[in-house]
Amino acid sequence: MKISCRVHLIASGLLGCSLTHDNDCNVYAIDGGNEFALIDSGCGIETERLIENLKLDGTPIDRVTRLLLTHGHLDHSGGARGLHDRLGLEVAASAGTARALEAGDQEAISLGAAKRAGIYPPDVHFAACPVARVLRDGDELMVGDCSIRVLETPGHSSDMISFLLCCDGRQDLFCGDTVFHGGRILLQDVSGCDIPSYSQTLRRLADVPIDGLYPGHLTWSERRGCHHLQKAREFLDRLLLPPNIV
Repeated sequence: MKISCRVHLIASGLLGCSLTHDNDCNVYAIDGGNEFALIDSGCGIETERLIENLKLDGTPIDRVTRLLLTHGHLDHSGGARGLHDRLGLEVAASAGTARALEAGDQEAISLGAAKRAGIYPPDVHFAACPVARVLRDGDELMVGDCSIRVLETPGHSSDMISFLLCCDGRQDLFCGDTVFHGGRILLQDVSGCDIPSYSQTLRRLADVPIDGLYPGHLTWSERRGCHHLQKAREFLDRLLLPPNIV
């Protein structure tokens, strides 16, 4: 589903548009002209449907070359191995996500806790996947004629990174589970979720002038995305945490 000139939504679960499996995050495809990149991979249960959605949008599959992961939680990284194998994608992630993904370490991504909480069935598997590039704060990538800058944004998880797309005179932020419409956040009782880090991240992002805000769940904003970031900071300035999305 094409949602802007450069952005397609190819997966979205129950906390979104219900395009694909209920546990999928929002998965975006970035159109760089002669090259496409995916932001996140979904949970890996309906990977073929993601690929079919790319085809339905008219995306040339042979031009989809990269998979950029915001963090390691299964709804964002579980489909990495399937997409790597099916499409030959080069996977790029933060150091923490890369370690967990290459080892297939379900405890490192809190999958064990999520299964015990009933979020995923016991038989869901986190498939190990090679990572071609480890990303760090300030790194820049080119996807066709679009520039993408990496921002380390820990808080929801310690391995979280966001991607700032600079193209056509715009800046669009793909922020994973860091901040959502209305300045809401996602705190969970899992390893790696840290309130002080979250606060620092939200304050940092509030100073970034963005147009579009593309979070890992719920809706997105094509214009004035910075207003949602500033809303989160307003809560912090009153010594409060922004409300949780669930």
